[in-house]
Amino acid sequence: MIELMIPGKGVAALEVLVLDYNGTLALDGNMLESVREHLRRLAHLMDIHILTSDTFGTVKRQCQGLPVQVNVLTSSNHTKEKANYVLNFNPDHVVAVGNGANDQLMLEKAYLGIGVIGFEGACTSALLSSDIIVKDIEDAFGLLLKPQRLKATLRQ
Repeated sequence: MIELMIPGKGVAALEVLVLDYNGTLALDGNMLESVREHLRRLAHLMDIHILTSDTFGTVKRQCQGLPVQVNVLTSSNHTKEKANYVLNFNPDHVVAVGNGANDQLMLEKAYLGIGVIGFEGACTSALLSSDIIVKDIEDAFGLLLKPQRLKATLRQ
């Protein structure tokens, strides 16, 4: 768990990390190399879940051996499915990270929504639903691994 006192917002006890795959962790279905090590480090602090449509059919192979739970979306409404997934947990303990239109509600429902611009860019509605916007996944992981950065950004 990552515990952090955010001035004006209270104590954050972040236990679950929900991540979009394509456009956030991966480019063209291939996980960015640096992501693997960050996921291993964060797994000591949080339960990690990856949600994906698996557009390229690569997610299971790309995540093999990593301390994550992969969930391939099956409904006709991925936006709602991702939001409902966050609600399986106490949303007050969830960090969600994404970049696409179907990440909008997931980012909104989580205690902390991090919008990633990345190589594919980002959907405006996803960014508007985020608490923090970063230029790439490395920056998102940096916020979680060095939580004082979150405090500095989120203080009111």
